[in-house]
Formats: sequence, structure tokens, C-alpha cells
Amino acid sequence: MRKSQPNGPIIVIDNGAGNIKAGFGGEASPRSVFPHCSAKAKGERQAMLGDMLAEANEISQLTLKRPMDRGYLVNYDLEREVWGRVFRSVLKINPRECGLLLSEPFFNFKPVQSATEQIVFEEFGFQAFYSAPGPTFAMRRIADLFPHIPANQVGTGVIVDAGFSFSHIVPFFNGQLLLTAVKRVNIGGKALTNYLKELVSYRSLNMMDETYLMEHIKDQLCFVSQDVKADLKLSKLGYRSPYHREYVLPDGVNNFRGYVKAPATAGEARGPPGTKQQEQVLQLNNERFMVPELLFSPPDVGLQQAGLPEALVQAVSATPVALHPLLYTNVALIGGVAACPGYSNRFSTDLRPLVPDTYDMEVFAPQNPGMTTWEGMSLFAASGEFGRVAMTKAQYEETGGYAARMQR
Repeated sequence: MRKSQPNGPIIVIDNGAGNIKAGFGGEASPRSVFPHCSAKAKGERQAMLGDMLAEANEISQLTLKRPMDRGYLVNYDLEREVWGRVFRSVLKINPRECGLLLSEPFFNFKPVQSATEQIVFEEFGFQAFYSAPGPTFAMRRIADLFPHIPANQVGTGVIVDAGFSFSHIVPFFNGQLLLTAVKRVNIGGKALTNYLKELVSYRSLNMMDETYLMEHIKDQLCFVSQDVKADLKLSKLGYRSPYHREYVLPDGVNNFRGYVKAPATAGEARGPPGTKQQEQVLQLNNERFMVPELLFSPPDVGLQQAGLPEALVQAVSATPVALHPLLYTNVALIGGVAACPGYSNRFSTDLRPLVPDTYDMEVFAPQNPGMTTWEGMSLFAASGEFGRVAMTKAQYEETGGYAARMQR
């Protein structure tokens, strides 16, 4: 029996472990994107939640606390606080008048799903609720963005979602997720940040307690090398290396968020790094490209898994042979990590030798790969399908959630 849409708007939340994207179904972009955590400055008693971090005076010496660990919800109390702020202060809505569409991780645990439903219906009182893994919505958005690709016309392709906790390679056929072919690589934005912290702490300054600041530095300065051996050779020039950069750290007086010093321009004399007396400068060189290299070579940090291009081949190989040629013509790179400069070109370069020469291959990334999942969720919410598949509050109260899920 077909169900109706909620009377009020549908709230769309891409509930990533690193960032939350929150907005309303049918809109082109989320109303707000902010870190999925609480943060407390050194010496302060009051913690900042989510979007409040954007208003922080400085971003150094912050202690972060996240409700999700390794991609799964583990701190329900903190999640309630973060969502409460989203609904009250960011979106300014009454949950009892709305439906909720939420992304969830692959292979989510039943107790986590049950606890999420309890929070959604009993504590916030939403009218209806539906959740699914992000790539299922992202595939919808990819088909909308690239309708000229024949594979998209039949709902077929591969989503490579490089997120905060890990990366997933997800094949689709005829709009359906091929769950048995999904592959996970335990490298994501968090691992890259941690690796960058370790490298610079060993070579330059101790930054092990500066997770939030190092995330900013990573996003501003890291890139994917197209030729690692050649770039490593160039980096041996030290401060004369084309990859050498200086990041001026916050001082809490005149500089609160840090900034990248402009590199020496052509014709300008290069000399040993010099700083003003009050400046504390972090030196970066080959770290800028060796950190994202983990996406292609996890064994560099002792993780015995394939790099993302090889993992994609493994995922495609787990599907029926007849699908392989079509799947390789529609490989979409999404997730926050996919925004790293050079990532798409390197992925395509490394993947081509692994694919039979007789197969066409197309690898691409949307203009804003970190927003692809939310945009797909917004399309889903506006399509009317939400009302057909969502669990209503009445169903939850009658069945407790499990029976209703089995009926969908």
C-alpha cells in the first residue's frame, strides 16, 4: 500500500563521520555544512557543537569529540546534542512537523539502527524516517548530472566513495545496489590527517594534538602526485623544492586561524626559510603528496589492502561478467577526499592498465564531490519515493521498527 509524504518538509541530513550536510529535500544545496563533532578549546569549560566551530576565534589547541568512530555511531548522547542543534539553530524547524531522510554507513549494526529510530521518533518526534547508505543516493545524482553516459540511462555504474572513515567501491546495476560486490578500503580523510600529523611531528613541529588544524592544512596543501618517483626527486631540493610550503600557525594574538605563506615567485631569490620573530612556521614538502598516496598504496602504513583502483577491479570482478564492460564506462569518484587536486587523473591513470584493453573506460568526479550524496538525497526526497519507503511514526509505535523494516 502506497503511503503519503509527510505534511511538512523533509529534512535531509548526510550524516558523515567527518562533516554533516543538512538542508531540505528538493533544494539544490544544503543549508549548512559543518564538522560532526564537539570541540573544546584548551582552558575552556564550554564545548562548541558543530556549526559553532565556524565562529571560533582560533582553531588551534582544540580537543575534538566525535559521535561516530570508524564510521559507526557510538556516542548517542553527543549525537542527540548535535542533531538538536541542527534542528533548532541551523534549520530552525520543529521535527514533529517534518520527515527525516538520513544517510547511514554500509553494513550498519541492528542495535545502532534501532537506537537511531528511537532517537528520531521518541525524542525528536519526526513524522516519518528513512535511512540508507550514501552511495545509493549518490548514484541518483550521478545519473542526473551525466545523462549522456549510456550506463546512467540504465542505472549502472560504480561509485567510489572516499569518505572520512574509509572508502567504499559500490557497483550498481539497473538502479540496484549490488551488495555482495561492495568493497571497503580502510583509508579515508581521518587516516590521511593522522598520517600528516605523524609526518610533520617527526620532521618539523609536534602537531599530534592539533587534529582540527591539521585537517585544514591537509585540505589546503595536499595533492595527489601523478609521478611519485619524479616528485620525490624534486622534493630533495629542500626549501628550493617546488613543493616546499610554509604554513604560519595561529599565535592567538594577531593570527587566529593560520595561513599559507606565498611561495617564492619566479626570479625571486630563494633562501633558507625565514620567519618573523613572533611567527611559528610549519614546514611541508613531500608530505603534501605522500599523504594522499595512501589512497593508492595502503601498505605504506602497514595496511594490507589494495589501493582504490585495484579495489575497484575487485568489486567489478565480483559482479556478473556481462556487466563488466558497462560498469567500467561509468566510474564516479565522490566523497570529500575526491576533492583532493590530482585525484581523478591519478585514479584513471592507475586504473587503465588493470582494465582489459577491449573495454572502454570513463572515470570522472562531479564538480563538488563531497556534496554528491546530499544532492542525491535531496532529489530522492523531492521525488515522492520517500513517502513510499519511509517508516511512519505510527508504524514505529506499533511495531518498534523491526517488523516495519522487514515489510519494506
